[in-house]
Amino acid sequence: MTEPLALERNRLAVLRDLVERGLEELLPDAGDPPHRLHAAMRYAVLSPGKRIRPILALLSAQQLGCPLADVLPAACALEMIHSASLVLDDLPCMDDADTRRGQPSVHVRYGEDVAVLTGVALLNEAFAVVSRAPHLNDAAKVAMTALLSRTVGTGGLIGGQDKDLRAAPEPTLGFLSQLHHEKTGVLFIAAVEVGALAAGASPGAVQALRVFARELGLAFQAFDDLDDEADLEAGRAGVNMLSVLGRDALRDEAARRLSDAKAALVEGGPELAPLGGYVDLLFRRATA
Repeated sequence: MTEPLALERNRLAVLRDLVERGLEELLPDAGDPPHRLHAAMRYAVLSPGKRIRPILALLSAQQLGCPLADVLPAACALEMIHSASLVLDDLPCMDDADTRRGQPSVHVRYGEDVAVLTGVALLNEAFAVVSRAPHLNDAAKVAMTALLSRTVGTGGLIGGQDKDLRAAPEPTLGFLSQLHHEKTGVLFIAAVEVGALAAGASPGAVQALRVFARELGLAFQAFDDLDDEADLEAGRAGVNMLSVLGRDALRDEAARRLSDAKAALVEGGPELAPLGGYVDLLFRRATA
């Protein structure tokens, strides 16, 4: 392992550990009532996950000169929102998924009623965490609250899930790209914008990060669809980009999106360019 790669891996490990400890501290204690709901919230968030979104927020902020302590609560709030979306997406009336991250889904473990309340509670807790962030000024808190509201709303996660439920049997590539932007990409964009807001970044840096995150989110979904090949062949997966493009074209699409994401960072300036070195590690993929 080369020295720069080892340093990048170590940095990501440190950030991931910081996120895990932050989530442990910020989530309600399962010993406090309502016990079952708090236990379900902790189960949903603290189940093993990559933590890509909060790590992106931390990396973006740190690269722009912001102390990690300033942005950590908002980064954890992002992971709560992400977890809430998964809990609700897994419900029988939505995607009807019995497992998540290798464990029973929240509605399987705790019941559908608790799962619905868990998703709503995590969304509310995320906004509360931002409002209580000790190192953010009021302007940053207001801006982050507005950002997260848009991310969750009908132009983001909620709208994307609605599109997913009503997708045509043979959707176009354009429809799928927009769907993936709303269901996946908006949280990637929110992650880097949270970092930029905490750091008081320039408009140019914010725009470069937005482009980077948009392309990164689409690349992430393309790789995720590639992983669905076995399910697709067995008839267990719905229509996705793999079924529309085919494996080779989708692999090319993912590689192109990653390349465009890294190019956006270079255009954003020398303080952002180093973020490109973490992209492949975050995805845990060998991208030639």
